[in-house]
Amino acid sequence: VWVQSKQKAAGQALQTWMKRQPPYVEVAVATAGGATQGGILGGVMGGMSKMSPPPPGGANNPLAGTQNGMSTMMGGPLTQARNFAVMTGVHALISTSLKKVRGGVEDVKGNMCASFGSGACFSLVSGVGGPNPIPNAISTGVVFALFQGAFYQIGKQFTKGKTGKDKAAVDAAYFRTDQMLDQLGLDKYKKNFRRGMLSDTTLPLLTDSALLDVSVPAGPRLLILDHCATYKNYYKQDLAKRATLLPKDQ
Repeated sequence: VWVQSKQKAAGQALQTWMKRQPPYVEVAVATAGGATQGGILGGVMGGMSKMSPPPPGGANNPLAGTQNGMSTMMGGPLTQARNFAVMTGVHALISTSLKKVRGGVEDVKGNMCASFGSGACFSLVSGVGGPNPIPNAISTGVVFALFQGAFYQIGKQFTKGKTGKDKAAVDAAYFRTDQMLDQLGLDKYKKNFRRGMLSDTTLPLLTDSALLDVSVPAGPRLLILDHCATYKNYYKQDLAKRATLLPKDQ
């Protein structure tokens, strides 16, 4: 438990530090982390493939040729480590870059773009494209993107998991927040506020660092902070009034 808490704290500290750095630093760190994870996974898979027993019947078994062909194409542990490092590193590079450019927005479009790039690069570096590397890289990228898009949508459906009453309660907690963002023309940052749990109760307390932590750019941060400073007393009165409407403990 102590180790897990330390790891979690270290991860949060790293995320906070990266958000305070120039965009290229966060992109570089994310790319290096993704490539490292992919390299380790590829090395493990390559080692396991070397340990796979041959099919029964030896060379006379038709499966033997297929297995040997796949082994030659994919290579040993180092080769697979390189292939997977490129695939996951490119995915992290594209997804993080798009997220920064789009102001923290992360959706199916970004995931599909990143998957297309990672699939195409994986095809090129691994040599699975054969004598026609470019067309095969494009087709592999398309397949990666379609699968990732489908998995993203399926996962989104499963993670909804909220009843109508629960959703209504969440929406009520962000009523003034959503109202403010709509008024300022910054409604695309509603997801950022929810991700950081910056609900109505935090409006009088908002700081620049809190908005930075949820990836709100400098310009919108200034508009939000100015709005909250202007209406700070109103938000406090509104919260006090809403508190009186809550059911009393028996």
